[in-house]
Amino acid sequence: MRIIYSAVFAFVVATTLAHGALASPLSTPDMPTEQYYSAVADIQMTVSNPYGFANLRQKPTTTSKILDRLTQGTMVTVIETVSGGKWAHVKVNGKDGYIETKLLK
Repeated sequence: MRIIYSAVFAFVVATTLAHGALASPLSTPDMPTEQYYSAVADIQMTVSNPYGFANLRQKPTTTSKILDRLTQGTMVTVIETVSGGKWAHVKVNGKDGYIETKLLK
C-alpha cells in the first residue's frame, strides 16, 4: 500500500508542477497500521522424472535423510520453494519434506 500512496503522491506533484502551478503542501494519507496478507492456495504438482521416482528428503539437500521414494505421477502439494527455487517444500501422503523442483511438473 505504501508504494501505491507514494506513486499517487508523486503523480499529483508532477502533474501540478508540469502545469505551471505552484504545488501547495499536500498531506499524505494515513498509512494503515495493520499488515494485510492475501492467502495463496497450495499448488498441486506431479512427480515427473526420467528415472521414474523422486526422493522426498528431510532437508533441501541431496545428502539429507530420505523420508520416502515417490513414484512417477505421484501428486504433491507444494507449500513453498526454497534455496532460490531449486527445492520445493511439499506435503504428500501425510509427510512433509523436500523434492528438487526439476523433478516436478
